[in-house]
Amino acid sequence: MLLGAWVVVVTAVVLIVPGALVGRRMMLPWPVALAAGPPITFGLVSVLTVLYSAVGFQWNAISALVGLVLAMFAAWAYAALLRTRWGRRVAPVPEGPESDEPGSDDPPAGVTAMLRVAAGVAVGGAIIAITCIRPIATTAFAGLNNVSQVWDSLWHASSLRWIHETGIGSGLRMGELMNYDTHGFNYYPNTWHALGALLFPITGANPVELYNTYSPAVLAITVPLGVASMSYWFARHRFDVNSSATIAAAGAAISALFPSLPYVEVELTSVPNAVGVSLAPVAAILTMGVIRDRRRVGPAALAVTGVTATHPSGLIVVGVIVALWWLCEALWHPVSTRLRDLLTLVSTGALTLILVAPVIYGTLKVSDTNELPFFDFRVETVGVTQGLSQAAFNGTVPLADYYPLWGLIALTALGLIVLAWMRCWAGLLAWLAFVLVTANAVVELSVLSYPLGSIGGYFYNSPHRLTFVVALLSASAAGLAVGSATVWLSRWVSGKLSARSSETDAPQRFSPVMVTTAALALLLVLIAGAGVVKYPQHAQLASKERGGKYIGPDDLDAYHWLADRPDAWNSVILNNLDQGTGWIYPVTGLTPLFPFYRANDFSQRQRDLYWGVSTIGADPKIDQIVRDMRVHYVIDSPPSYWPFQNGAPGPGHQGDPFLALRRNGAPGLTEVFRQGNVTIFRVNDSVLAPPP
Repeated sequence: MLLGAWVVVVTAVVLIVPGALVGRRMMLPWPVALAAGPPITFGLVSVLTVLYSAVGFQWNAISALVGLVLAMFAAWAYAALLRTRWGRRVAPVPEGPESDEPGSDDPPAGVTAMLRVAAGVAVGGAIIAITCIRPIATTAFAGLNNVSQVWDSLWHASSLRWIHETGIGSGLRMGELMNYDTHGFNYYPNTWHALGALLFPITGANPVELYNTYSPAVLAITVPLGVASMSYWFARHRFDVNSSATIAAAGAAISALFPSLPYVEVELTSVPNAVGVSLAPVAAILTMGVIRDRRRVGPAALAVTGVTATHPSGLIVVGVIVALWWLCEALWHPVSTRLRDLLTLVSTGALTLILVAPVIYGTLKVSDTNELPFFDFRVETVGVTQGLSQAAFNGTVPLADYYPLWGLIALTALGLIVLAWMRCWAGLLAWLAFVLVTANAVVELSVLSYPLGSIGGYFYNSPHRLTFVVALLSASAAGLAVGSATVWLSRWVSGKLSARSSETDAPQRFSPVMVTTAALALLLVLIAGAGVVKYPQHAQLASKERGGKYIGPDDLDAYHWLADRPDAWNSVILNNLDQGTGWIYPVTGLTPLFPFYRANDFSQRQRDLYWGVSTIGADPKIDQIVRDMRVHYVIDSPPSYWPFQNGAPGPGHQGDPFLALRRNGAPGLTEVFRQGNVTIFRVNDSVLAPPP
């Protein structure tokens, strides 16, 4: 747990500070710069890793610091340009106090507002981090070295190690990891992994430990921060800055009670998607602010870039929120003129497109080989009404056993009512839009199916990923309900205390600020208590896929045994990619032929060796491939991940190419290790020696 706590602290510093410093240098007020710190940090990582890859620089802690210095110079130049006569004409300084900035006209009040939000984020983050890390450290086999059994986790853990070892952080070069033999092109949004790789020398964690702690650590920051930002924006439609900060703090803390926010995503390992989506409200609200202060075009574009490069699904959330805000609010209440406001937004979008050009290029280039958007998760037994109910109130798979959560449903409903009272139509419509998109991923919604499915495709039309978006908005609404009640109760108590002081001519001992702060502190204690009560349920959910179904203690023992063989380090291990034995790389650093459950552009010799493993020593062609690829060991660890990958190959059934090896062995292989279902074979010297 000490390692987990240390990783959380380091992650918070590395994630927030660089972006906040650059944002502040780009003329953002400190409260906004701190809130925008994470997406701006990811934006910097996205730009720097692509540039470093292009010029041949390695990505590591030292080069990242150099990149931060360069970014600070660029931010200084940006601010200096805005201070010129031309800059003041294009982006004039807003007149009067900046109403959206906490305490801009009252610094002490601004500090109070910042501390309130920070307290809420800290409570929510602590609940999330403890709930996700503690069960792995204390109950899962191998503790923090435990291996998640979910498909995506292997890719994330391998990416962390690969970036650390090679210094290649560009998402455009991930094919070099995915396919050992061809290094065929593959793009993957890689900023989350590239930032995490910087933590190795600081934390001393190994790749599996870092993956198991860094994943929830980032979400412990981004989820409360995203909900706080959205709750603050909601509240500013009717409340003053400091009251809005109280509401934002409530939203940040209460976000940790929604199982579909951090815990399902940690269970199913879709962390980059969750990080990008949870930061989308921050980037969206920063983008909305550009029409009031055009100096924010640069930092807003950089923040949206960070969200997009972390996962493109975040850009969809930003786009929906900003579009609805424009149609429902900004279009009817322009700051300058409608045309100028629109042009300001367009300029922000244009700058963003330039910065995310590598993301666009990579996504388009792999679009024809990426089958995930065409997955269908619909359930035939679910009707339209039930699908809408599950989508609206966090009841989609895998939350069926937890649904309905009446307390959270009631708070969300109250928050939606408050939203309607405040006439925050954009927030209401955003919630409704993603409810419909999520419901359409569960059950076909007639004529709406195609447009809703097109939006859902960016989330693979996966109900749990879409439910995460709905829950983000629901938690913001729940925070609005609870926070508003806290503000109104504090005002009532302050009024009573003030009236009593007037009647007795005694000085008022408790100021309204003290009363509100005390009320918020009590609320945060209650939410923390609710987190303790819900801990068993949420901890079980977050650590659900940790039982060793595919990769268990026997596999880890086999990996470490193999790592003790000197000739394994300068060779390649032939493995069955369907069995997940690519985990040998993040666990030990050895090189498997197939590092992941799939690969782009298999070479012919990979196919021949994979399907001809049982003929090693009997087929000269296969033996030559073994020598060419320097294969010294073969590892077999059934079962395979998907049902169609098990059993004997046949018409319409892929089957398991290692089945014949498992049953009959191979003339050129000698069994050297067996434990449970795991078997390791060594290639005989007669095969490794070149023929006369």
